[in-house]
Amino acid sequence: MNLTGKRILITGSEGFIGAALQERLQKLGYKVSGYDIAKGDDIADAEKLEKIVRKKFDVIYHLAGFSGSNKSNSDVQKCFGLNSIATANLIKLILEYSPKTKLILSGSRLEYGKPQYLPVDENHPTTPNSAYGISKLASTQLALVFARSHNLKTTIFRTSNVYGPHKKGSFKGYNVINYFIDEAKKGNTLTVFGDGKQTRDYIYIEDLVEAFVKGLQKEADGQIYNLGYGQPIEFVRMIKSIVKTVGKGKVKFIKWPPDFKGVETGSYVSNIGKIKKDLGFVPKTDFARGIKLTVQNGI
Repeated sequence: MNLTGKRILITGSEGFIGAALQERLQKLGYKVSGYDIAKGDDIADAEKLEKIVRKKFDVIYHLAGFSGSNKSNSDVQKCFGLNSIATANLIKLILEYSPKTKLILSGSRLEYGKPQYLPVDENHPTTPNSAYGISKLASTQLALVFARSHNLKTTIFRTSNVYGPHKKGSFKGYNVINYFIDEAKKGNTLTVFGDGKQTRDYIYIEDLVEAFVKGLQKEADGQIYNLGYGQPIEFVRMIKSIVKTVGKGKVKFIKWPPDFKGVETGSYVSNIGKIKKDLGFVPKTDFARGIKLTVQNGI
């Protein structure tokens, strides 16, 4: 699908992923518009959202929403309002006013909950253990329901932990690598809950954006793709690598706080076989290089 020169909307365009995606799409020749709370555009404002959808974009990347699994359990109504309800409104408006628009939805690995096996593929059971995970799962399932019943053109990415160079340092609670790098540069203490032996799958921002672009350019309607690097990294290794690369900061181990322990999903790694096969996506930036690039080129 060649959409060069066509019109694209990104909700959450001022965020870490949205800003990087917008820059990449513009370089490729797409006409990109942004919708973000930082610009006064509230994703929960159905009336304002209707006005923007009526402009009939060729593609809408839906990134805006509530972030943070721990925080979500203490503000369930806001979490579902910004994630599930807002996505439902967006889908309704697309079908009513711009049915040819393709929706690319940013989901989350937390839709799976605590993995029953590793690596996690797209057939893994979805049993989220936080309001955030449930709200994201509701959004992706809604998109799939309307893909089947109303021919909504949609592609869903269940993303793993993303990191990379960034202009803003406000990641506490939902982007752990960027947050820890910013803290290490200040010489602060980086806290590890438990022994830090749980693994995560970290993907560099340029690789994630590349996958998002492939979702735009290739026929992938009605599909869910796990999006990560596909290799497990122990949390403690991640944090020690940051301190070593930055050359500042200290590591402190503490017991798991009860509220964080309640939403902890344990070790995770993505099976990215499907996205490799269907979209030809292969991540290029390994963990060590990604950390170096983020430290060198971040704020």
